[in-house]
Amino acid sequence: MGTRPHDYVLRHAGHAVEVTYKPIRSLRLRVVPPDGRLRASVPAQLDESMVRRFIDDNLAWIATAQQKVRMRAPLVEPLVDGGRAKLWGEWRELRVAEGDRASARVQGGQIALSGPDDEGLRRALDNLYRRELHSVLPALQRIWEPRIGKSASSLKLRRMTSRWGTCNTRSGAITLNVALAEWPVESLEYVLVHELVHLWEASHGPRFTARMDEYLPGWRQRRAALKGR
Repeated sequence: MGTRPHDYVLRHAGHAVEVTYKPIRSLRLRVVPPDGRLRASVPAQLDESMVRRFIDDNLAWIATAQQKVRMRAPLVEPLVDGGRAKLWGEWRELRVAEGDRASARVQGGQIALSGPDDEGLRRALDNLYRRELHSVLPALQRIWEPRIGKSASSLKLRRMTSRWGTCNTRSGAITLNVALAEWPVESLEYVLVHELVHLWEASHGPRFTARMDEYLPGWRQRRAALKGR
């Protein structure tokens, strides 16, 4: 097996994995918050090729776990005058002022925020995101619902910690994450199409994948972008 450093970074399949060899019986892989980096505790006698194979066998789990970790513990930008916030994939400078009422608007390429405290400022920014999403979603629905042949019975927006969207296949109700307003419109479009396709196929099986390939051939790249890869 040769001599290896006790701790090192293994680069494999697009991931940088912090590897530590330990006197343990089985390999353990963890996704570490808040950025979703990977740490592997590896039995001292295990060859590196087995570590690489373990990563390959668990790529789907890694992608899902990293997305959940990043969404549960996002890197939060401070809402201060001269700070920044994302809107439709672009950073915007913040102009922040004190005010009794929480409010936010886009003004000359900047985002103007006011509120009594940090909680009020974040509520104002979320409300801005909701308005932006409501301004874009009707056009996307007009495009995609006829193409897919399914329509949402209702479309709701709320802040979610582990998903970009959900679909109730019985009622036809779709819920989208308010945070999608931080991403390019193409990301919102992908999530909407994804949830509409669930009205045909409840699972993520081969028939679901086939429909996604038919309707939105570049969906995998858009999904990868949302997962930070």
